[in-house]
Amino acid sequence: MTIDFNCPHCDKLLKTSEDKSGRQAKCPGCGEVIAIPGTRELETDSTLPAQAVQDAPLNKPMKLPTTPGDTRPCRACGETIKAAAIRCRFCGEVFQSREAARGRPSGYREMRPFSPGEIISEAWRIFADRMGLLIGSFLAMSIISTMAFFVGGMPFTIANALFDQGKTQEGAVVAGVGVVTMIIAMGFLFYIQSGYLVMQVKTAREQPAEFGDLFAGGRFFLRLLLCSLLFGLMLNIGTVACIIPGLLLGIMFWPFAHVLVDEDQPGIASLNRAKELTDGNWGSIFIVLIFSLACMIAGFFACGLGLIVAIPFTQVLYAVTYDRMTCQPALSQPNSDDKS
Repeated sequence: MTIDFNCPHCDKLLKTSEDKSGRQAKCPGCGEVIAIPGTRELETDSTLPAQAVQDAPLNKPMKLPTTPGDTRPCRACGETIKAAAIRCRFCGEVFQSREAARGRPSGYREMRPFSPGEIISEAWRIFADRMGLLIGSFLAMSIISTMAFFVGGMPFTIANALFDQGKTQEGAVVAGVGVVTMIIAMGFLFYIQSGYLVMQVKTAREQPAEFGDLFAGGRFFLRLLLCSLLFGLMLNIGTVACIIPGLLLGIMFWPFAHVLVDEDQPGIASLNRAKELTDGNWGSIFIVLIFSLACMIAGFFACGLGLIVAIPFTQVLYAVTYDRMTCQPALSQPNSDDKS
């Protein structure tokens, strides 16, 4: 059995095994030392009405809404939101885990497809609001990555010149240096991409995002590199097997990178979590992917300059799609423990 609870400092949803109840640990979100609640405390919370658990602010008395149409102020920014909201649409504050709010164990989701039209419309609204930051950060990431690969590939250019001059031994040494510099360049590329993903997730949730987030992915990039290599291997194998399996694998696991930087998943666990999120959403994800491909083609034919807008927008579209999938309600089918 797992224990689901929120960090009292940053409100990040945390999960751990039942045998760790009562211990202290550092929150992976904010680094503060917190106490892991015991099972009795969780059982007490689950006896409360679902709406009461969902709407209860930290360290404040609970107030139940009287009708489904009630509104309430967000405890973080004070804006008026729906009483049933699990996340503030203004500041992105998450009030309670969806599983705890419904008194259900974690790991269960309703296999319900989201609306692609709503996702696309929402993504464009968010992109339009932060167009300058998103386009600027994309251009900066592209320039930095290009420079990194140019510097990393310079030893190979020098090695080729030495080989042409008959200096085989010197050329081999310089080529060996080139292998090292290209590995460093690849690592730097994933470092920047990790920070870019952090910015995208923040943007999708309409939380404060800034240019400096590009350099905030330090603790993720090695795991992102590992998972990307594994994901690419699966796609290649699936594509060789008549293309269709590759497409299905791509749809099944595509949000692994967003999961990794959002939930700070260890190793390849982000791939398993991505599969959980995409279950029941394959058709909607396929429509989003086709739409994003159409945006890229349109941007390419707009003298290529349209890609400066199309690529950042599609990245926001993917982040919004991921975020909305994580906000779906818990699975309505109980497991064997629920039946007893």
